[in-house]
Amino acid sequence: MTRIFLLLLIALMCAPAAFAQNKDYSFYEFYVGYAHERANNNADTFDNNGLAKINGATVDLASKRTGYNGFEAEFNQNVTRHIGIVTSFSGTYKNNEAYVDNNSGKTYRANVQRYDLLAGPRYNWRTAGVTPFVHGLFGISHVRAAFDDQTRSATAFAMAFGGGLDVHAGEHLDVRVIQVDYLPTFFNGKRQDNIRASAGIKIK
Repeated sequence: MTRIFLLLLIALMCAPAAFAQNKDYSFYEFYVGYAHERANNNADTFDNNGLAKINGATVDLASKRTGYNGFEAEFNQNVTRHIGIVTSFSGTYKNNEAYVDNNSGKTYRANVQRYDLLAGPRYNWRTAGVTPFVHGLFGISHVRAAFDDQTRSATAFAMAFGGGLDVHAGEHLDVRVIQVDYLPTFFNGKRQDNIRASAGIKIK
C-alpha cells in the first residue's frame, strides 16, 4: 500500500513537468515586422468620382496600383493548440505619390498614409521546427492623402485572407519569414484588390 501511495505521489509531482514538455505553443504571441502593400491609390475616392476640385480645378484622377512601405504589428491569443484570435494593425506610406488628372493631364502630388485594423481567427499547423498558418481577418481600412492645398481621407470596410510561415528560433522567439494577404477594401462603393506581404519577428 505504501509503495502504491509513493508511486501515485511521484506521478502527481511529475505531471506538471510532463504537460509542460508537451505544450509547444504560447497563449500570447506578439509580432512586428516590415510590410509592403501593393494597393489601389484610391483615386476615385479622393476625386469624388470626378466631381472634386484640387487647387480650384475639377479633377478626374486616374486609378492605378502602387507600392506602399511600412510596418505590421499583431497580437495573437491562442485559444487551443491550433486556433488563435488575431488582432492586426498595419501602417504603410508613400511620399510624393503621383495622381494624374485625366481631364488636363496634370500631375498632382500627395503624401499618402494607409492604415488597416483587422481581427479574426487563425489556424496553425505546429511542428517541431516551423508553424505554417492561415487566417481570415475583418475590420477597417483608412487612407489619407495630403495634397498641396488640402488633405483628403476616407475609411471603409476591409478584409484579409492569407497565411504565412514562422520558423522557430528559440523558446520565446520565432522568425516570420513570409506572410502574404489578399486585402480587399471597399472604398467609394467599389472593391479594391490589394496585396500585402510582411516579414519580421514573433515573440512568444
